[in-house]
Amino acid sequence: MQIYYFTGTGNSLKAALDIAGALGGEAASMSKTGLGATCLDDAVGFVFPVYSQGLPNMVHRFIESISLKAGAYIFAVATCGMSSGNSFAEINSALAKQGARLSYASKLKTVANYIVGYNPSLRNLEIKLAKADTDLARIISDIKERKESKAIRPSIVLSAMHNRQALGFAEKDKGYTVSEECNSCAVCSSVCPAGNIKMVDGLPEFGHKCEQCMACIHWCPLKAINYQGKTESRNRYTHPAIKASQLP
Repeated sequence: MQIYYFTGTGNSLKAALDIAGALGGEAASMSKTGLGATCLDDAVGFVFPVYSQGLPNMVHRFIESISLKAGAYIFAVATCGMSSGNSFAEINSALAKQGARLSYASKLKTVANYIVGYNPSLRNLEIKLAKADTDLARIISDIKERKESKAIRPSIVLSAMHNRQALGFAEKDKGYTVSEECNSCAVCSSVCPAGNIKMVDGLPEFGHKCEQCMACIHWCPLKAINYQGKTESRNRYTHPAIKASQLP
């Protein structure tokens, strides 16, 4: 079994590692695997966060480009604060180009952390994470038993909303600021799944291929990276079971 993941704050990586550990699979970063991969496993999964009611751009491109074994059991787990949006329908659309479809899909409610849009709530954090672990155990059981999901219906409204917002993600990094607190540790560069951050003269420089995962803001140990004056006083969140060295 092969599990491909995309992660920013670690929620999806934690889920992918747990699935792989429980079912004897292997978890691989979509960022490191790259486009055009071939997977000949009988079972393959995609684990990712939901952005603006849909797939992160990199996830969409990855799934569209991958070659899968005919008849493989394909599953998807969407980590999210509330809804999986149109993400599963997007995957089905991408898979259809090679005559495949999702066998099983499930959302996994975790800690919502899009810090640009709101202040991530850390209240009852341990309870939230424990609930996510319990829900993931059920998902793992479903995958082990090769359960099938009902037909996935796409939403024209959610699709239009996601496409409108996602098209502008790449250059939204123009809104990032770096304060004098920056000590050139380069954590931001190492955790960025898009390879969007380079260190230039000791400071992060953004290359306009942003995925809006917010890893750079959340993982910065000195809170030196912020966005348009919105995030300075907001909570940072990374999954406590995941280390920066495990990303992207």
